[in-house]
Amino acid sequence: MVSKIGIYAGKGTLPIKVAQTITDSGKDVFIIAIKGLTNKDIERFPHKWLRFGQIGAAMKMLRRNYCDELVIIGGAHIPNFFLLFPDFSGLKLFFSLFKVRKNGDASIIKTIINYIEVIQGIKVTGADVYLTDILMPKGTITNTLPRNNSLNDIRLAEETCMKVGAKDDGQACLVANGKVIAVEDINGTDFMLYEALNHKIDNLDGGFLMKTLKPIQDPRVDLPTVGINTLKLINQIGLSGIVLQSNKAFIVDKKEMIDFANANNLFIHGV
Repeated sequence: MVSKIGIYAGKGTLPIKVAQTITDSGKDVFIIAIKGLTNKDIERFPHKWLRFGQIGAAMKMLRRNYCDELVIIGGAHIPNFFLLFPDFSGLKLFFSLFKVRKNGDASIIKTIINYIEVIQGIKVTGADVYLTDILMPKGTITNTLPRNNSLNDIRLAEETCMKVGAKDDGQACLVANGKVIAVEDINGTDFMLYEALNHKIDNLDGGFLMKTLKPIQDPRVDLPTVGINTLKLINQIGLSGIVLQSNKAFIVDKKEMIDFANANNLFIHGV
């Protein structure tokens, strides 16, 4: 039997993009879809709907469909996939996650990957292997370029994101005119942006959002992601752009984001 590529699908459009890309390449996919979370458009591909916590059933379905490779993709609080009502086969993972739960998302993700690869014998592959068209490249992809003050602040933003990421608190920060305006915590990037919007901070011209891979995380799961809503919030806050690591971040609505950025004199820059 020809092997298939499994997809563990969270919310959003990325699982669909991965499935379509794999199918277009001539390979077969099988998707584990989560009730109440996964986009229903996933149903045009071979799939099985499961509830939160049915990790044992998920692994069984992947093996039954000859999946020797798995892509975990789509927004979700990763721990919730497994900590909520685990099935009998998932109890081993449940107890492993319980031990590392206070160490942060990166430790939880590493534990999950170890369980899938070592215990279940299924290789975990990063979604970036299949989504090269929406990976952030190096340089500026918009007509508007970062200003000199923005370029000067990139090092400060990198250092800040690395410190936040090393603590496993978040992936992002806001920097403007030589100052850190906000840092992401466990509530996520959108929460940080809405907080900044509510505070109506002045003198943010040339400022930007930077989002980076945590230095302690496995890059195969949970790569930094930005979309059109992120860019619109940046514009509302009064910032001038977004800075990402090249080949380590997804631009979900790439064309729409570039068009919006060009129309509003914003930059999207890869370092």
